[in-house]
Amino acid sequence: MFDELEIAIKERIQERYDILAEIYSVWFTKTEAVVVPKSAFYQTEHIEKHRSITYLLERKYIAANSVENDDEMVAITITPDGIDFYEQGYLSGKAKGFQVVMDVKNKDQ
Repeated sequence: MFDELEIAIKERIQERYDILAEIYSVWFTKTEAVVVPKSAFYQTEHIEKHRSITYLLERKYIAANSVENDDEMVAITITPDGIDFYEQGYLSGKAKGFQVVMDVKNKDQ
């Protein structure tokens, strides 16, 4: 059985993969960057998401750049290292950690 810390870790891993999945999908289907308001990207209200974004930036899996002529917006792109990290995680099953968490939580109910 999973303990609470293991479940929390899996949820945090999944948060990072979910963020990467969105940017990865945009990269290969629409445009090379997701453009969002800086206030939404650098927000601190949802601390888990904020720390996940910080982690992805520090690991250089994503890059965030100011949008020309619009100080309120930021363009986020996935890097080659981010693509490799996401694809390897997805193919190995690590990117699906939340499903394990949900299965455990459903059993406990």
